[in-house]
Amino acid sequence: MVVLLNTRILILLATSSFLTLKLCFGEDRITFSTPIKDSETLLSKSGVFRFGFFTPVNSTARLRYVGIWYDKIPVQTVVWVANKDTPINDTSGVVSISDDGNLVVTDVRNHLLWSTNVTVPVAPNATWVQLMDSGNLRLQDNRNNGEILWESFKHPYNSFLPRMTLGTNNRTGENLKLTSWRSYTDPSTGNYTAGLASFTFPKLMFPELLIWKNNVPIWRSGPWNGQVFIGLPDVDSLLFLDGFNLVNDNQGTFSMSFANDSFMYHFNLDPDGAIYQRDWSTRGWRIGVRFPSTDCDAFGRCGPYGICNSREDPPCKCVKRFVPRNNTEWNRRSWTSGCVRKASLRCERQSNVSNGGGGKGDGFLKLQKMKVPINAEQSLANAQACPKQCLDNCSCTAYAYDRGIGCMLWSGDLVDMQSFLGSGIDLYVRVAHSELSE
Repeated sequence: MVVLLNTRILILLATSSFLTLKLCFGEDRITFSTPIKDSETLLSKSGVFRFGFFTPVNSTARLRYVGIWYDKIPVQTVVWVANKDTPINDTSGVVSISDDGNLVVTDVRNHLLWSTNVTVPVAPNATWVQLMDSGNLRLQDNRNNGEILWESFKHPYNSFLPRMTLGTNNRTGENLKLTSWRSYTDPSTGNYTAGLASFTFPKLMFPELLIWKNNVPIWRSGPWNGQVFIGLPDVDSLLFLDGFNLVNDNQGTFSMSFANDSFMYHFNLDPDGAIYQRDWSTRGWRIGVRFPSTDCDAFGRCGPYGICNSREDPPCKCVKRFVPRNNTEWNRRSWTSGCVRKASLRCERQSNVSNGGGGKGDGFLKLQKMKVPINAEQSLANAQACPKQCLDNCSCTAYAYDRGIGCMLWSGDLVDMQSFLGSGIDLYVRVAHSELSE
């Protein structure tokens, strides 16, 4: 259900004086001979975005940053920042094309504060910068059919806009992610990042959206099944069909882009590490979804073999036929140590049995409407063969089957599971044969 922005976000987006800045020379571009000063801005052709200097709302430091913001929205909504970690403490800043053809930000002493930092094989007056209606800022080669040498969409910050792509490339190691601001008044590099998980082939084949704090996962979406992320709690799939698409080029690259092409629609990673889906209306910014949305969304909250249910108190419980690893901690509402098996699997009891037959004495417990654990491995087995493939592998601890994904297998401990009310899929956890008859 769409809800209005909370008070703190409204404070962040409060009206700012920088929106009164007017374009002095009526252009959407910068050339070698037409830099812009602090009092000037670029305006995209259809008037959707502006580019220039700004100070964040409610900032007491009054530092000046170069960025991109919505022009027709009467509240400050910055979607990209260039010199986020090197602000200017006065209004002497200039954005220009340098002698080496790069777009640069300098101060009154001509100190270089930020640069596109690419190799330009031509003279400086042969490059130019244009602000697009998509919010993309492009450095282009005027002598080579407008070849794009650099673009802000390839260097995203805290906002994910239509026509932008996030993703991973296992051939090049590139991983385009969002990064949060340090605070609501400080656009310097924050503690949170968000994007598609990196993948190790051939085992981990399912793209997931993750949020990290200082490179440690704090939230995950569950695998993508071609239409939705299956680990999102009770979310209408139509919302996400309208929200974004994921593409696998089968050559090591996963990319995520919007299906909705409205320029007034975007995702934002806020300074507290939450992702907001937002669109603009006459009543202000509206939030379609927010993740994390409950305490159970915290990554691995209930530990290995623990299940989190936001509708229950306490929210954590062990998978059936498992018990808390540390009862003292569990009773103190500290669940991160998780749970352990009551009875060992057959492979664990008979270590000399080959993998081919060691699991025949085990079986599976069915858990319904679940957020499946992290680290699913792909199998080509069909729905009928999927459970046998797990049983025939001593290291396999669970399986699940989704029509959009196929057979998923897990090895080792099962971490980051949730019980949902209306969404989720069935998860089958491996247990000893003696546990099936209880």
